[in-house]
Amino acid sequence: MRYGRLLPNVAVLAIGLFISGCSKGPDLGTVSGVVSQDGVPIPFVLVQFQPVDPKGPYSSAYTDEESRYMLRFSQSKRGALVGSHEVTLRSAKRDEIEVEDKTTGKMVTPDLPENYKKNLELKFDEIVTSGHNTIDFDLDPNLKFEVKIGKK
Repeated sequence: MRYGRLLPNVAVLAIGLFISGCSKGPDLGTVSGVVSQDGVPIPFVLVQFQPVDPKGPYSSAYTDEESRYMLRFSQSKRGALVGSHEVTLRSAKRDEIEVEDKTTGKMVTPDLPENYKKNLELKFDEIVTSGHNTIDFDLDPNLKFEVKIGKK
């Protein structure tokens, strides 16, 4: 009779250990940084990290008005897979971007800065490690990814 009571408890414990061992998820490192050109911030750039080794799902983010980004692996997880990545920087299309209107708190689609270069794409190789990674991109002024921010 004692074994009859013990068996369900052992089964529940085994299932709990199995589930907790499987829920760890992929090995991620958080990644944030700034995209600029010759020190001038470039807002609204899509930053995408595509794992090369090991292969896996990509992480991405858009730079904000101050050209900062923080990668998202999924809706609930920040970061990128640990390992080698092909990084793509691409100028955003207007309909891809929403920012918070500071006066209303609502999300709005901003006007892109004057002289914003559309349909541009640059590629880089980067390595993501465990923990936090600060990966800044200061683009060469000769790359024609120029954005002039100022009054119209």
